[in-house]
Amino acid sequence: MNYPWLKTYNKSVPYSLRPYPKRTLLDVVSETARLRPNHTALIFKGKYLSYSKLEKLSDAFANGLVKLGVRKGDRVALLLPNSPQSVITQLGVWKAWGIAAPINPLYTEYELEHLLNECGAEVVVVLTRFYKKVKSIQPRTSIRTVIATNIKEYLPPLLSLLFTLFREKKGGYRIELQPNDLWLVDLLREDAMAPGPDVPVSPEDPALLLFSGGTTGEPKGAIGTHQALLMSAMQLRAWFSTFMAEWDDVIMLTIPLFHVYGNAAVLSVGLLGRDSFAIIPDPRDIDDLVATIRKVRPAFLPGVPTLFNALLSHPDVQADKVDFSSIKLCVSGASSLLIEVKNRFEKLTGG
Repeated sequence: MNYPWLKTYNKSVPYSLRPYPKRTLLDVVSETARLRPNHTALIFKGKYLSYSKLEKLSDAFANGLVKLGVRKGDRVALLLPNSPQSVITQLGVWKAWGIAAPINPLYTEYELEHLLNECGAEVVVVLTRFYKKVKSIQPRTSIRTVIATNIKEYLPPLLSLLFTLFREKKGGYRIELQPNDLWLVDLLREDAMAPGPDVPVSPEDPALLLFSGGTTGEPKGAIGTHQALLMSAMQLRAWFSTFMAEWDDVIMLTIPLFHVYGNAAVLSVGLLGRDSFAIIPDPRDIDDLVATIRKVRPAFLPGVPTLFNALLSHPDVQADKVDFSSIKLCVSGASSLLIEVKNRFEKLTGG
């Protein structure tokens, strides 16, 4: 192979990883849950969710979807910020032989109507804060089932109570469910003890439908297969293999899963490496990001240039009150990173 880019490869990176194994990320997650059931999968605001719990919850959601009539190739729209629910439901859609279609819930009603019709989803999972928006456009879409979930469902008990008292109503998270709609928590409880559907998900099956950002007109849907997700995860881990360790690393899930960067380059990489994810629902909340870095001491911090700039400008960071020594890898994407920001962040972290 005489491709010019091979000249820039690190010596430890092979030119090819072929042949790729005939397996999916679902196989990896199930294997992780079997080998170390108590190993932490998700960390959210101080609450820890194990791989075995993630496996059971995604099984339960898959069973619920099958009962709702979801069949092979059906799209299920996920209007969720990064949260335990976004990971649980995506895995559950896959286990039901469906295609997950994560969509930015901050889009306008006009944009959401277009994207929901474009992907052809008949089932949507939505955070309660965006429930009314979905209901307002539902008659003009193919959506027949709306499943709502409250962000507080996976908060630690005290935080959940404080959220209920001081933020739920004020922030628009408290809703009254309309007839024929469902609560995600009820759907999961109904099939909590049942094994997942017995469907043969293969590497060639489509897994994700993600939309482009719309820089060349309206956003366009792109399909990614289970094989493609596994391949991209293997390729990235090959690049990071000299300093990322299976089982041991904590990854900051700062990039939304409705971006290919967050889904194929962060979530997939971490699932393949059997890592733990510290979930950041709003990466613009730098106070929350700094607090999470202090608590979980991550190894991998993916971001965009504005995130690294905002971190450098945070008062606690400038006062040298944040320890970044656990971070082994930062990746910046989505737009150009100024060399000044890169140099300042590397000097700050020693990375």
